[in-house]
Amino acid sequence: MPTFEFQGRDAAGKVVEGLRLASNIDNISTQLIREGITPVQIKPVQMEEDAWKFIDDWLKGGRISADELGIFSRQMYTLSKAGVPISIAIKRLAETARSRSMTAALNGIGEALEAGQDLAAAMQRYPKVFTPVMISMIRVGQSSGRLDEAFLHLNQYIELESSAIKRLASAMRYPMFILTVMVAAVFVVNTFVIPTFSKVYATAHITLPTLTIALIAISKFTMDYWVYLLCLFLSGLGWWIYYLRTPEGRLWWDTVRLKIPIIGLLMKRIVLLRFTQIFAIVTKAGVPLLESLTLVAQAINNSHAQEEILGMREAILRGKTLTQSALMVDFFTPLEIQMLTVSEETGELAEMLQQMSSFYEREVDYDLKRLNDIIEPLLIVCLAVVILLLAFAVYLPIWDLIKLAHT
Repeated sequence: MPTFEFQGRDAAGKVVEGLRLASNIDNISTQLIREGITPVQIKPVQMEEDAWKFIDDWLKGGRISADELGIFSRQMYTLSKAGVPISIAIKRLAETARSRSMTAALNGIGEALEAGQDLAAAMQRYPKVFTPVMISMIRVGQSSGRLDEAFLHLNQYIELESSAIKRLASAMRYPMFILTVMVAAVFVVNTFVIPTFSKVYATAHITLPTLTIALIAISKFTMDYWVYLLCLFLSGLGWWIYYLRTPEGRLWWDTVRLKIPIIGLLMKRIVLLRFTQIFAIVTKAGVPLLESLTLVAQAINNSHAQEEILGMREAILRGKTLTQSALMVDFFTPLEIQMLTVSEETGELAEMLQQMSSFYEREVDYDLKRLNDIIEPLLIVCLAVVILLLAFAVYLPIWDLIKLAHT
């Protein structure tokens, strides 16, 4: 999303300026007018990134973990609720930050606050640290005078994101271990074991089994042309990574992932879980509906789902209700549509979304456990079959040699 620099005047005639993320200039104008600021000038900002800036950012400490952001949001909630001025709170937290990147970001925010910028605009200068969802929550908290609650909602959002990542990583740890062992076993046998035994078999006058002949041929081909195979593999991997980074490639892969048997259902429920969780948090934080849908679409790591959610936003802009726009999306079942209908009628959208997120959280946990129960035995069987085939290919000729020696 592009960055815009704005200049305007508030109700008292004071000049207000800063940076904001938005899809276009009209959205910036709408946000400012809603906050009581009359826009005077709005222009896009070209974010310059050169090699020296990249090196400087790298030297300042690398990535900032979700745990550190969670600690920051909890501390800011406590300090702002206690009435500590924001600029002083930021300076205190900069002194105790864990990473150099966080220290640099907080020091920069503190300097921007002293220069007259508001907190949301100052945070917006660090898009690699604070996402648009976080910045929007803080902006709404500022305009409503409930900044402490904004930091509380921000902490809930960060903890949900961190919990989802840890859950998926934990579920995939054992399958990845089995796959690594399988690949390592094939590599060791193909590179060291088969060539050694093939020299022995070459001097023996025995008929080799078909499996052994095939493995010797594969091993010889690999050893003779490993440079070309490595180049081919790296080229294919590079092309695949590049393709997935293009909008078309990412959209294709994200659509395919949702249609894979068993895994596709899990991916769809993860998308629904993130949708309901983030939508509930930004709605409770007071973010307007249209902006909430934009932020939710940005926070969901699936291009197909992003297009569907942005389609809902466009439908609402054309005069549809939230429920009517949800009917156009293939993610929602009749149960979710009914719950959204009830929430619109009662005006309790955030509470209903929280209930839906709790339901999907249980479903995702169950699906992850069921997926492990299915994948783990299959991987173990595959590993056993691979090792058995390798053992037969290596030792069957040895048994023939032993028989030949006894005759």
